[in-house]
Amino acid sequence: MYFKRNFFIFIFLLFSFFLWNFFKKENYLQKKNFSSKENVNSFQNVLHENNNQEVLIKTDVFSIIINKHNGNIKIVDLLKYKETKDSIKNFQLLKKNSNFLYQVKSGFNQINSYNKKISLDYNTKKNFFELLPHHNTLVVPMVCIKEDGTKYKKIFIFKRGRYDIQLKFSVYNFSNKKLNFNVFGEIIQTINSDNSNISNRSHNLNSYRGPAFSSDDQKYKKHDFDKIISNDNLYKKIHSGWIAMLQKYFVTAWVPSKNLGLNTIYTKNINSKIAVIGYYTSSFLVPKYGKKNINSSLWIGPEIQKDMKELSPNLDLTVDYGFLWFLSQPLFKLLNFLHNIIGNWGFSIILITIIVRFFTYPLNRAQYLAMEKLKSLQPKLNYLKNKYNNNKKKMSEKIILLYKKEKINPFSGLLPLIFQMPIFLSLYYMLTNSVELRHSPFIFWIQDLSSYDKFYVLPIIMGITMFFTQKFSSNKKINKNQLNVSSIVSLQEKIVFIIPIFFTLFFLWFPSGLVLYYIVNNMVSIFQHKLVLKNFNKNKKK
Repeated sequence: MYFKRNFFIFIFLLFSFFLWNFFKKENYLQKKNFSSKENVNSFQNVLHENNNQEVLIKTDVFSIIINKHNGNIKIVDLLKYKETKDSIKNFQLLKKNSNFLYQVKSGFNQINSYNKKISLDYNTKKNFFELLPHHNTLVVPMVCIKEDGTKYKKIFIFKRGRYDIQLKFSVYNFSNKKLNFNVFGEIIQTINSDNSNISNRSHNLNSYRGPAFSSDDQKYKKHDFDKIISNDNLYKKIHSGWIAMLQKYFVTAWVPSKNLGLNTIYTKNINSKIAVIGYYTSSFLVPKYGKKNINSSLWIGPEIQKDMKELSPNLDLTVDYGFLWFLSQPLFKLLNFLHNIIGNWGFSIILITIIVRFFTYPLNRAQYLAMEKLKSLQPKLNYLKNKYNNNKKKMSEKIILLYKKEKINPFSGLLPLIFQMPIFLSLYYMLTNSVELRHSPFIFWIQDLSSYDKFYVLPIIMGITMFFTQKFSSNKKINKNQLNVSSIVSLQEKIVFIIPIFFTLFFLWFPSGLVLYYIVNNMVSIFQHKLVLKNFNKNKKK
């Protein structure tokens, strides 16, 4: 019965974890559930650009619309990602409409008594730019010449296969006086979620949506919408780092230039409906008849860890692997390595599950041995319980003496479970938050490992494997003729059926990749348990 108690502790911890994630997300969504009318009103001060003057840019990964009025990106479609698995529509990351706003802005602040943003109307040589098949780089220059002769340039540089965009800001001062500027970049998003982009809310229960940043003293820090609404805003000077707006699978991030020394990162809200995270550089002087260049990088796209890490240190931490990221990241690297060999994420999940179970076998072996030793003692334990049924203190003393005599620790089966819990949770975070698994097919009807099995076959198979796991670990050595034992047997028999049914229902809408992991994990568990039992019985006969 001690193993059963340990198992129930494990189940309780696991169930509590999922419930905590669920209620946390539900509470968060309710708090952000603003009406469409409120959203429309809040956009009146933001959606003011002239939509007629636009530049269309097409690369192998992007379809982008830039507004000439301010040189800001208005819409971004990711050409290699679809809105849903069977959709012909590309996934639109940056957008603006009457209900939802998600934009990036950048430009120049003129440093004077007002420190206000400079309104610039840019011109381009053409309204359509395309990355041609034989080119690896596309340069899109935008130029604005003011009445005082000062020329401003914003140059977008795109590279083949890359989601980072290099921006070059230039000021040419043709006036007869020195000018003082800084460069800014912002990411703006409606606090209320865009439901059109949430295909299945249950998939996002453990995913963070909102601002985050990296600084000299903090590798990765979230600054959620609640803090921004309550005016608990970020204001921090940094030498290096980045700012970002996160959601499941995708991220938008500014990486400011380090050339000017300190940058300032900040957050603010607009009418408590729209959140802004931004940065501005230290001020710089442009002498008369002189010029100044400032470079920044902008990431818009999927959370591809390798590429993000190359762009800026710690940017790969935006993949939300939770508090066990230090375990999830190496597990993902192993999964990615296996995928490069096998070429199928489903089979890679199967193989990584087997590998993890292999390396945790010593822990599993200790757990199974403890279970079998307790099983073998069960007749003696039942005898003591019956004999000293009216003297609980005496019963406890005799049971402890029996454990000491047989050199058995009744809690030894719990320790392996505690050690395995972090590995299990890190795999859970890794499988549910890696964009590489989004819309990735396995075999037959499983064509999206990030979505639930529409025919519920995998959850049922998982329930069957769990049933056999429970059946195999149940205590078969109880003598039903002994006093008060029949009720224990009846309870155990019910548990064998109840636990698999409960988990099957619980996993019906879980991502297929995660359910596949459980199936393989249970099957390997049965095999390992049989192996331990076989050796245990051999040694017992000797």
